[in-house]
Amino acid sequence: MKKIYICILVVFALVSWQKHTPEVYAFDGNAMEYFNLGVKSTMANQKINYFTTALNLNPRLAPAYEKRGLHYYFQGKYDKVIEDFSNYIQLVPDEAYAYRMLGMAYLKIGTYEKAIVNLDKAISLAPDMSAAYSYRAEAFRRNGQLTEALDDAQKAIALESDLQILSDVYRTRGKVYQDLGQDIPANDNFKKAAEIDPRYVFYRYISGYADLEDVSKAGLFGMIGIAFVFIFGFKLKPPRKDE
Repeated sequence: MKKIYICILVVFALVSWQKHTPEVYAFDGNAMEYFNLGVKSTMANQKINYFTTALNLNPRLAPAYEKRGLHYYFQGKYDKVIEDFSNYIQLVPDEAYAYRMLGMAYLKIGTYEKAIVNLDKAISLAPDMSAAYSYRAEAFRRNGQLTEALDDAQKAIALESDLQILSDVYRTRGKVYQDLGQDIPANDNFKKAAEIDPRYVFYRYISGYADLEDVSKAGLFGMIGIAFVFIFGFKLKPPRKDE
């Protein structure tokens, strides 16, 4: 019982440490110094604070918008994601990844037409970006454009090599068939999603569309796992390189 109390205390300490970092650091260096500190930091809120300080010193430091926007996505702060990647695009106008991130953020807040527009742009800049087709398929589905969703899902499946994204695409296609009232192909696609990435069975209960946000949703469980490693000596299996 004593070990359990210690474990709980460790978890609360880890959560508190992340939540109570200062909002911004004093201007006692140059923007790149703070940017590099943000890259090296291991705590998400510290990273954001360093990138914010770097941008206060140099509002044209494009990589700081990109890095901070990504961490905001993990935290579910989609309005800030949109703001940061919009600023990033003004400085780096031809970066397909930035438009994909904008599309993902708009998808999360339910602004499907803007999600589609930004994913269109990502695909026009990088026609082989399978993840952009995958997210656009989901945006089309939620926007009621089921034929377009099926077309994009098929393109993503033809291009995809990443197993998690491939699993997501089959799941999206399964949802489209569900929306069309076609239960047999819907179940076939859900089964395929689970076969490709067994984590899908878990994802389907914690989010509407498995993606980068899964990482943040698993954060507290990760801290609990770390606490148990320290206290009980459990060994965590390292992830494969393709995960």
